[in-house]
Amino acid sequence: MSDPHTQEEIVQQLARISAGVSHSIRQMSVEQFTTGTESSWSAESYLKHLLLSIKPLAKALHFPAAQLQKIFSIADRPSRTYADVVAAYQKRLGEGIRAEDYDKVVPMFYRFPEGITDPHAYLIQSWTDANIKLTEGAARWSEAELDSLQMPHPAIGTITLREILFFTIYHNDLHWRDMQH
Repeated sequence: MSDPHTQEEIVQQLARISAGVSHSIRQMSVEQFTTGTESSWSAESYLKHLLLSIKPLAKALHFPAAQLQKIFSIADRPSRTYADVVAAYQKRLGEGIRAEDYDKVVPMFYRFPEGITDPHAYLIQSWTDANIKLTEGAARWSEAELDSLQMPHPAIGTITLREILFFTIYHNDLHWRDMQH
């Protein structure tokens, strides 16, 4: 994967990873899907974590630009590159930041609606639906808006829309690889 930059490249990478995660999970047995280790979450837990991470972003990407600007103001610096965003996140990981420090993104926080009888199928469909909303949201912004509008990220601070999408690509790809081990 080459580092994305343009809105089109971002949308393509998000779609590629979404399809890859779906394919990987569909290939897993229920046992493979639900079994983790002492040092690693199960694929099910990684998927819940990713859903908890992308659903709020997907929703925010459908807000009007004026609303995002009013809530989070306009960026006062240019967007960093994909590699720079990844490096900033890895630096924070090196400093000890963990998903478990943020209740809203740990898998235990994920709640199924009542009446779900097949959690595996439900999570795959939820992943698909959330990623459609995410890619549609990412596709609606101009290159200039991706660089001028911003929102907070819990680990790396207030970042531009382009940067949060870079982070999302990295984060989703990272945990897709985790699910495969």
